Amino acid sequence: MSLLAYSLITIIQKLFWLVDILILIRVLLSWFPMNNNFTDLIYNITDPMLKPFKDFLDKYINLPIDFSPLLFLLCLQAVERILMRLIIVIF
Repeated sequence: MSLLAYSLITIIQKLFWLVDILILIRVLLSWFPMNNNFTDLIYNITDPMLKPFKDFLDKYINLPIDFSPLLFLLCLQAVERILMRLIIVIF
């Protein structure tokens, strides 16, 4: 594997890890509701990512629990794996 491919894979892994952590923090914050700047920041960052999944689940599956973070993370993992395989194949 070339140095460029390795670097791209490392960058992708770090970015996707950061998004995973942000979603996990959001889920934890939803269990312990607080009103502060940190909570607002996390929600403002993650809302645009989760909104399409939340809308989809609300439209087709009416559940009392919000599974949009789980669905988002599953899709995110699939995209990450596809990107890494493409990088490996291309380089």
